Amino acid sequence: MNLVDTTEGTPQGGIISPVLSNIALNGIESVVKKAFPLRKGISPGVHLIRYADDMVITGRTEQMVKEAKRIVETFLEERGLHLNHKKTHVTHIMNGFDFLGFNIRRMKRRLQYNELNDQDTVLIIKPSKKSLDKFKDKVRSIIRRASPFLRILKDINPVIRG
Repeated sequence: MNLVDTTEGTPQGGIISPVLSNIALNGIESVVKKAFPLRKGISPGVHLIRYADDMVITGRTEQMVKEAKRIVETFLEERGLHLNHKKTHVTHIMNGFDFLGFNIRRMKRRLQYNELNDQDTVLIIKPSKKSLDKFKDKVRSIIRRASPFLRILKDINPVIRG
């Protein structure tokens, strides 16, 4: 294994990475809120949800989301940061999106599954395909080690509890 000194950046997955993200992005929510203020106590329907450097912006219209995205880009540029355009996209909630290992989307309501709900759609949140594949790969690798059964159980239980 070769170690190479770096002159910039933070190690991905390092302990300090989320702390630095939170420091750099502190205030981003209030900037978006200020751009979309309450009117007569009613929310305009734009919200920013953030966990360290991962974020989702929701809005009532595509134009509102694009304006909030522009505000976020300006906020980031002032700090020498930028959005990862490979990971950034605008989509309708009916098409769904992945966030923090979960797939979030709305679906048309089906009476046999959602009879207690009177809305036209229901919100579905489930593990993303990528997360499920990663989980299955971990379980497979533990089982393939050909260890004694009790060792497999000991290794697999923390993965299942997750």
